[in-house]
This record gives sequence, C-alpha cells and structure tokens, in this order.
Amino acid sequence: MIEVLRSRKPSIPRIQLLPLACVALALCVPFTGAQTLAPKEQTASGVSVRTQLIGSWRLVSRQSRRANGALEVDSGLSTVPLGVLIYDQSGHVAAQLSRRDRTVAMVGEECEAAAATKGTLDTAQTILGYDAYFGTYTINEQAGIVTHHLEAALWPGDIGKDIVRHFTISGDHLTITFDTTTREGVKVTRTLMWERMKSP
Repeated sequence: MIEVLRSRKPSIPRIQLLPLACVALALCVPFTGAQTLAPKEQTASGVSVRTQLIGSWRLVSRQSRRANGALEVDSGLSTVPLGVLIYDQSGHVAAQLSRRDRTVAMVGEECEAAAATKGTLDTAQTILGYDAYFGTYTINEQAGIVTHHLEAALWPGDIGKDIVRHFTISGDHLTITFDTTTREGVKVTRTLMWERMKSP
C-alpha cells in the first residue's frame, strides 16, 4: 500500500495549466510593437524621416529672397558660403557656416558689425564671417519641421534659442527653409540646399 502511494504523482488540474500555456506562447511569439514605426514616421521606402535626416551634410547653396522674389545678398556669409550640418543618432546637432573670402584684414570691420548685432529669434547670427552652434534637435515628422535647441553658439545671444526649420529630404539631398530678418532689417525666406557627405 505504501509503495502504491509513493508511485502516484500528484496531478495538476487543467485549469492551472492554462496560465502556463499562455506564458509559454507569449515567449515563443516575438513582440514587435516596440520595433514598428508609426505609419506617419515612415516614408514610401519604409525608412523613417528621422533616420534619413541623421548624418553629415555639406552646404550646396544658400539663398535669401524677399516677398517679391528678389534675391537678397547676405553681407555676413556672402553668396555661396561653406557649410557643414550634422545630426547624430542620439539627438544632437551641430552647424557651421563660413564665408569663403575670410581674411585677417576684415576682422576690424567685422568686429564693429558684431558689436552692433541685435540678433533675431529665428536664426543664429554671423560673426566675423562665421556662424556656428551646437545643441539638440527634435523632429515633427508629420509637419516636416526640425527644431534646433541651441546649447552654445558663436554669438552669445543665440544661446538657449529654439530655431525652427522646415525641411524635405529627397535621396541624398536635404532642403531647409525658414523666414528670418537680415542684419539690415530685411525680411526674407532663406533656403539652404545640402547634400549628404560620403566617405572619400
């Protein structure tokens, strides 16, 4: 009798097995919800807009136009400045633009212009033929807007600004547009064309 009792294994009611089965099933089926981008965050190619924006960009052209379409020459950076724009994966941005004809001789005149700089809320300022800042960025993909949150800048008055940029991406080309006011007080729409930098 004792041997019979020892040989019997306790049975587990079926109702207790159901939760265990559900747990096992959940472990077998991969959870993809966190890996799937929302539809508005994807382009036709399936790559998110943010992913396309990440990288290093070289300035191709920079134009400022008045409301009537007339081209406004930028006295600070000239017609075709050099420029680099970098967005990294962790959400940081850095931008640098420079006049091509910068010389030591221009420092005196440019220092006077820098001393008189008042700045605008919508863009960073050019000082001594140069414009530079870094910080973080956030994207509104549905509206096509990237906002640069400036942590440091060449002109101290730009520190702490949030500057808003409308953007579109086509392949390896990035177009940024925004409304601003030149140092002479002229209201313009500025368009910057960038191309993705690649390994040499």
